[in-house]
Amino acid sequence: MSMLATMGLSRLFAPAPKMETRRREVKKSTTATMRALCDLGESIASGVHVLYGSVRLYLCVTMQPKPEALAAQRKEDKRQAAGLFEVDELWSAAAVNARWARRAYLTDGEGRRLERAMQGALGMTDAGAKEVFFVFNALESYPDVMYLTDGNTRVRVK
Repeated sequence: MSMLATMGLSRLFAPAPKMETRRREVKKSTTATMRALCDLGESIASGVHVLYGSVRLYLCVTMQPKPEALAAQRKEDKRQAAGLFEVDELWSAAAVNARWARRAYLTDGEGRRLERAMQGALGMTDAGAKEVFFVFNALESYPDVMYLTDGNTRVRVK
């Protein structure tokens, strides 16, 4: 048997090395969930889940497209697919929800943009048929009231 094979087998059956435990201090993250029944034009927001991290602010907005907006989007999706593939209702619902979410930004209670939270942040990261996800920069302190808005309609997130 070759020496490499013998070394490989001995490593395979050798006891696992002890793992070194490393501790790191991380500021506590807090979460909050709010019920929010808001008409966003083509969609309805029903809730917001917020994770206040030490570096990022994560938002998950539960949304559902209105039936008329969903029907119009499905019709458009079918036209664009031109019989090449089956149009899924979930795909169309995600497209309707994403239209509002792409334009959304954070404001305080008076409607002023929270520029430090948005500067270089991703904003909307993903849109689905039932939820839309956002990532913003964490702030040292948050205003008492915060909204996610597109300029016309808004959802309270704090």
